[in-house]
Amino acid sequence: MRSLAFANTFIKRTIVYSVYIAIVGHIILTLSGIPKVLDSSSGAMACFMIGLIIMGMGTGGFKPNISPLVAEQMPLERMTVATDKKGRRVIVDPAATITRVYNYFYLFINIGALIGQIGMAYAAYYVGFWLAFLLPTIVFLLCPAVLYFCRNTYKLTPPQGSVLGPAMKIWFYAQKGRWSLNPVKTYKNLTAPDFWENVKPSNIPADRRPSWMTFDDAWVDEVRRGFLACKVFLWYPLYWISYNQLNNNMTSQASIMRLGGIPNDVLNNLDPFALIIGIPIFDLIIYPVSI
Repeated sequence: MRSLAFANTFIKRTIVYSVYIAIVGHIILTLSGIPKVLDSSSGAMACFMIGLIIMGMGTGGFKPNISPLVAEQMPLERMTVATDKKGRRVIVDPAATITRVYNYFYLFINIGALIGQIGMAYAAYYVGFWLAFLLPTIVFLLCPAVLYFCRNTYKLTPPQGSVLGPAMKIWFYAQKGRWSLNPVKTYKNLTAPDFWENVKPSNIPADRRPSWMTFDDAWVDEVRRGFLACKVFLWYPLYWISYNQLNNNMTSQASIMRLGGIPNDVLNNLDPFALIIGIPIFDLIIYPVSI
């Protein structure tokens, strides 16, 4: 019980402390846009970079924990049968429920991004960058209050250790005897259909099974899917470099065009605007039954 309480407290403190670090970064970023600070270009740039670094550290601390925290609030772990408002008996799928919750989770994120980015663009265009940075800082200051008043309502699951170690062990174990001086043969061996099948506990005699192999066949399948997903993730940096450069080019091109009082940074909001429209539409198409 003491370890469980410590784990839950550690998770809470990670999010809370990271939020406070991000707030400090927001404040420094706001200071970098004050006109008197901008009079010194080197000082303003140094303040801006320090603010970005501190805010990035804070964001990196709480943002990866928010999405898992949302999933932990889902009470269902198995499929159940329920009765909807029209008296129909339907199957409630936890996976579909989590998918739908995340759809609306990102919907509201993009609503906030749309309002914030448009407000910041107009604030920077008509007033100054100090106001553009101050607006999200004021909104972000509400986070500690939300965390405090909702501290007893969150459902937290204690950490159960990292899966990276066992996953790497099973991966290296699967490679035994598959390497060759011929690179083509090595590639074929490492991509063979039986690469993961041969390392499933059910296919290894008990007397030859390593002591660290305490998982089942389903866990090996999950590791396999994880490594397959990594092939896709390897291309993400190239995708985001191209995507961000596309946005930057559009924004730079718009800055030399006739604006008519509209900030050129507004073009960056096409993505959240499309998501706000698309998510409810596709939600009604995919999940027509609501209980």
